[in-house]
Amino acid sequence: MTGGPAPDPAQEPVTDPAHAWALAAQGRAPLAAGTVRSEVIHAGRPAVRVRPGTGGRRGTLLHLHGGGYRAGSPRVSEGAASFLAAELDAEVLLPAYRLAGERPFPAAVEDATAAYRSLLESGVDPGRLAVLGDSAGGGLAAAALLAAQDAGLPRPAALVGLSPWYDLTVTAGSYERCRGTDTVLSRASMRDSAARYLAGADPRTPLASPLFAQGAALRGLPPVLVQCGGLEVLADDAGEFARRVDAAGGRAVHRSWAGQGHCWHLAVPGLPAAREAVAATAAFLDVHLV
Repeated sequence: MTGGPAPDPAQEPVTDPAHAWALAAQGRAPLAAGTVRSEVIHAGRPAVRVRPGTGGRRGTLLHLHGGGYRAGSPRVSEGAASFLAAELDAEVLLPAYRLAGERPFPAAVEDATAAYRSLLESGVDPGRLAVLGDSAGGGLAAAALLAAQDAGLPRPAALVGLSPWYDLTVTAGSYERCRGTDTVLSRASMRDSAARYLAGADPRTPLASPLFAQGAALRGLPPVLVQCGGLEVLADDAGEFARRVDAAGGRAVHRSWAGQGHCWHLAVPGLPAAREAVAATAAFLDVHLV
């Protein structure tokens, strides 16, 4: 299958992240002009590949979708991923992974790590490969690279978390501070998602909550970019993860977008702040991809 979901020409540009998320989940997010979407099987799982018209000369991005580990699919992230692909001139692979209703933790980590390993085995140069994800996919991206370290796999050029969920204990102060401003997530919804995914596992296990990874593991990560919205309940976890990577001797850049909520980047191209976030991600990756 090629091509992408055709946006309704009469539809006004979406500027609300919650609305953008709903459209994306229905496969109705617009794709960037000139990009081509195809459905493939990768590492034994369904996946979506998005290529810019130029073929993706800057490298390959492994992008893990969000959905609280219990919902979602590559369709949620493919629209925003297509704009990043076009901006950076990179190919994006968005694999499906097992969700909590199918198989709880650590199945998602196993699938994400297998997707990463398969790219390496196919000949992708790790220096031209980056791993990223949004929401739960942002935490999963970090967890997969921690697992890849344990497996002795080479690290990629960069790691990016977009409104990432790094701590499944659901205890950060921003859950209360942003209770009235986050229109997508809440402490109650995140506790429920964590319980379904963990199925009794310790939430402080680093492969579930990368925030609890120790110094050597954090130091072994590639350069990290963390983006979060100032209005979202995950804001404190995002900033703390970047701080801990830096404290461990790694390299992390943390940027918070004032006035933006969870996964605002999904509202690209209609929301100016979403376009800025995509451009900032592309600029970061352009520096680190060889």
